[in-house]
Amino acid sequence: MNTKLRYLCVAVCASLALVGCAPGDSASAPASNDSNQPVVEDSTSSEETGTSAQEQDGPILSDEDVMATMTCEVLTEDQLSVLGVFGTFDRGARVEIGESNGATWWAVVLEVVGDDGTVDARSSFITKSATLDDFSDDTWIELPSENTWQNVDWGHDMLVRGQSALTLARRTLAAS
Repeated sequence: MNTKLRYLCVAVCASLALVGCAPGDSASAPASNDSNQPVVEDSTSSEETGTSAQEQDGPILSDEDVMATMTCEVLTEDQLSVLGVFGTFDRGARVEIGESNGATWWAVVLEVVGDDGTVDARSSFITKSATLDDFSDDTWIELPSENTWQNVDWGHDMLVRGQSALTLARRTLAAS
């Protein structure tokens, strides 16, 4: 019995010591109010690894300067109706990301809004369907809320443009 208790105490102490050494301690991170700093949206460490999202050295950040060059389009009822293949959404927006591999890509954010006005559900996609009605294979790529860019094989600059477009679409919807 004493041996089991001793092993348990060692395991607990080792766990506590490891927790104290974990990176990302918010107490040591300086606060910054600089509005020119990039905005972090939906980025996690599994998207942080080379040319694609898995190969980056850090999270994919939105860039305020890039967003200033973009235009967000709030989707019409007809456009939302066409996108009903993804579910029933109350509102949506899209932003042109740019060209990659010969195709122009768009970020699309769709939301379900609750009775209290808060977002109950959100889906994010990228598409190369300019009219939003082409649902063929490889035309739409869902962007999960975790590891957002894991299914996208773009260079760093294009990933930053994509994240910036998502951020702009979300901000536009939040303001409407």
